[in-house]
Amino acid sequence: MSSASDISAFEHSVEPAPAELFRNKKWTYIQDPTSNTGPYAGQIQFNLSTISSQAAFVNWEEAVIELPVKLQTLNGGAGSITSTAACTVDQLVPKAGAWQFIDSVQLVIDGTTVQTNQVHENVNTTLKAITETDYNTYVKQGPTSTFVLDEYSTSTIQGSSGAAQSLENLATSSFMTATNSIGEFGLANTYSNRGAAERSLFTALDQQSTKLAFDVMGGSANLQAVLKPQVYVAPAGAVAAGSPFYVAHYLACIKLRDISDYFKKCPMQKNTRGFIYLNYNSSSTTLITTGTAGVVAPATIASFSNNMNFGSTCPVLWNLSSGATTTALTGGLALPASATTLTITADVNGTLTAGTGITPSQSFSRLLVPTYSPNLGADHALAQKKTFRYFERITNK
Repeated sequence: MSSASDISAFEHSVEPAPAELFRNKKWTYIQDPTSNTGPYAGQIQFNLSTISSQAAFVNWEEAVIELPVKLQTLNGGAGSITSTAACTVDQLVPKAGAWQFIDSVQLVIDGTTVQTNQVHENVNTTLKAITETDYNTYVKQGPTSTFVLDEYSTSTIQGSSGAAQSLENLATSSFMTATNSIGEFGLANTYSNRGAAERSLFTALDQQSTKLAFDVMGGSANLQAVLKPQVYVAPAGAVAAGSPFYVAHYLACIKLRDISDYFKKCPMQKNTRGFIYLNYNSSSTTLITTGTAGVVAPATIASFSNNMNFGSTCPVLWNLSSGATTTALTGGLALPASATTLTITADVNGTLTAGTGITPSQSFSRLLVPTYSPNLGADHALAQKKTFRYFERITNK
């Protein structure tokens, strides 16, 4: 009588081997043709016909959009400003989710519009991320898209330099001002906002020659080559009109499925033709101080106005208290005892800023797409046509 192992060996020898549909996986990309040199004009487009000629299947759910982002704090006045303290390396922090730079999306597939432009797509995507993302996916994939939820949390709650135990216990004067309802000190910082601190790790890298990243990598050019974020901080002192106090370059990585339900739910496709149009958010915020010397804080801000160059919402936060400090007091850029004007910009931009010595990782936008090469046998089996025929019998009486 045959043993169990003999029976198992016999069954495996006569059963057909499981068919593997795909031989390998490769990544290709589609580049936005309008942004080769870095400047943008409000819209980004990707022509899907670039990969439609390839004999491969595309899994759109894995596709990723890369956008070069530029954050700046500029001297918005007519004359030179002499700062008494420099910006922190995380002076500007992106809001939760790299999709905050997306205002609307339009998809045209095979000549049919499957998704029309709807403004505030970033708000819609944030709602979906909060309501549909499970915890494991949030922990594993959230930070790669700078999606880390704002969370008031601090370890220092004692003494004059400590923070309130909770957001509800924060002094109202520290959270907003009576004149303009600005500041949001409780959340617009990396000291007590754990989410903002986590997001800053992906966007703020000190470029000083005395820092470990610079010395180990051997300079800004090498940091740029490996897609590290680039940050410039002007030393305390005179800054000419129009010149930067702070500049940050980084790549915003957005999963295509996050901003499009069509690509989130569609199966793997082959020979897809069409276009993706992205309208992005670009903001220019004007901040004017009261003329009180010291660090920029809610109490020293006289007016605050936001102008959208493109899009609908500002995608960045001003960091009023950096996690790089040991106290909950306001910190960062400090200005003299005169009313000064700062211009804060957040933009999809791959151009250089003169005098900073830093370079964006890439000047263009692109759509990274995974392609799967089909197994020849499986591809033939899947592609073959079946024809159904019938015979009609006619009976004459």
